[in-house]
Amino acid sequence: MLVVPLFLIFAVLGLALHLRGVLASCPPDCKEADLQEANLQGADFQGADLQMAHMSRANLKEANLQKANLFFAELQSARLEEADLRGAYLRGALLHRANLRGADLREADLSGARLLEADLSSADLRGANLMYADLTRAILRDTVLDENTQIDPKWRVIWDVVNRGGRGRDLSDANLRGAGLRGVDLSGANLRGADLRDADLSGADLTGADLWSAKLKGAILDDATRIDEKWRLVWQVVNQVTLGRDLAGTDLSGAYLREVYLREANLQGANLRQTILVEADLRRADLSGADLRGADLRGASLYQASLRGADLRGANLTGTELRSADLRQVVLDDATLISDKWRLVWELVNQGGAGRDLRQANLSWADLAGVDLSGADLQGAILRDANLEGTRLVETRLVDANLEYANLRQADLRGADLRGANLEHADLEGANLQGATMPDGTVHD
Repeated sequence: MLVVPLFLIFAVLGLALHLRGVLASCPPDCKEADLQEANLQGADFQGADLQMAHMSRANLKEANLQKANLFFAELQSARLEEADLRGAYLRGALLHRANLRGADLREADLSGARLLEADLSSADLRGANLMYADLTRAILRDTVLDENTQIDPKWRVIWDVVNRGGRGRDLSDANLRGAGLRGVDLSGANLRGADLRDADLSGADLTGADLWSAKLKGAILDDATRIDEKWRLVWQVVNQVTLGRDLAGTDLSGAYLREVYLREANLQGANLRQTILVEADLRRADLSGADLRGADLRGASLYQASLRGADLRGANLTGTELRSADLRQVVLDDATLISDKWRLVWELVNQGGAGRDLRQANLSWADLAGVDLSGADLQGAILRDANLEGTRLVETRLVDANLEYANLRQADLRGADLRGANLEHADLEGANLQGATMPDGTVHD
């Protein structure tokens, strides 16, 4: 014999009494009614006032909600398959993950409604108002629209791609952010510069698609997504935070890597031509020998990064942090956008600075290790935190120079003039100071 616990009996009775009390006057007056998880399949709510009603997870399958007032109603995960919502007022309604498959929404007002991940497949939206509605990752397969359906052009394009296919289509610079493109054929499509952030590309076919400069942050891919190896790697780099990632020799040309995390990454010999790396975190990354021609590195952090032998012709390094970066053998040209300070550092590292007039020059945090600066005039120069290890500074004029925290280990300072220089916290281990005039005016033995 089956024994039902008393608490379960009372719970069911309580729910029944609650619903009876609610439904005593509802419909038509259901304003703010608590109908969460209620089984209302086939119920008649025609013309009912359901504004701000709590109906999340309710079963409203085949219900009559024609011309009902559902202003800001909570319908998250509600079942509304085949429901009659003709002329319903759903402005601002919360329909996250609601099942509206086959629902009749002709002439309904869904302006400002939240339809994130809602299933609108086979729903009839002719003449409906969806202006300002959020259709992020909504399923629009076989959804019916017409010329009277008011919808943001972005979502109409997405609806068109979903239902007519995107194979070989020109979708360059298209706004497909948050699009529900699950299983859509986009093979061979031109998606250059397209915004695919937060789009659902599960099971989609992107083979041969051109994703040059396409935004893939937050996009959803799965094992069934068909996409060229290069672009799957780009997607991984954008969406998976990994310290010290090994990307040596990889092809990331044309990738949209804005604000990407590549700290301590191995990018030796990588193809980063015309890659967008704006505000990217490349601290301590190894970019030696990388092809960065035409790359956009504005605001990126290359602190202590190795750029040895990298090609930066035509690259944009406006506002790029290059503190302690290794600029040896780096290739620049007139089209390279770089601050005067770092172009000077590049010149000194690659061409030397012996005998140069560098008075008042700002060389703070510059990696000048081993550079020949003998006989140069660095009066008043700022060399704070500069790496001058093994640097040749013979008879160099460093009067009033700021060398605070500078690394001067093994530096050759014979006969240098350091009068008035700030050497506080500077590391002079192993430095040759023979005949140098010290900050206090005394001559070092």
